[in-house]
Amino acid sequence: MSNCPQAMTPASIRYLLVLDDLCREGRGVRSVEIAARMNVSKPSAHSMLQNLCQAGLVEKERYGTVFLTPEGRRAAAEYAACFGPLCRRMQQALGLEEDACQTAVCAILAQSQDRLPQLRDRLLSAEQ
Repeated sequence: MSNCPQAMTPASIRYLLVLDDLCREGRGVRSVEIAARMNVSKPSAHSMLQNLCQAGLVEKERYGTVFLTPEGRRAAAEYAACFGPLCRRMQQALGLEEDACQTAVCAILAQSQDRLPQLRDRLLSAEQ
């Protein structure tokens, strides 16, 4: 993605999407909730959150509450606009289970960061 200071990995995209879901209505979320949702250890979640903080996508308060920054919300919205439609198309075409499909879509999005608007437009026009 051109606005991100560093390239996003499939794992960081997945975390960003989960954070976007958990941080609805401007509410922050604790690292423990993120780890539970992602089914990873708390140290793994902490490490990824540090990476997202360094990228300017996440802010972490002193006592552990995590929030998306405005840039993080924009990035999450861009990825989410492609994530849902692409998952649906892959499940229909390939019959993948949901978790495998989500993993594959995050890998595709990581490789398509510079083309997200075009990908979103193509996916949305195909759904109409």
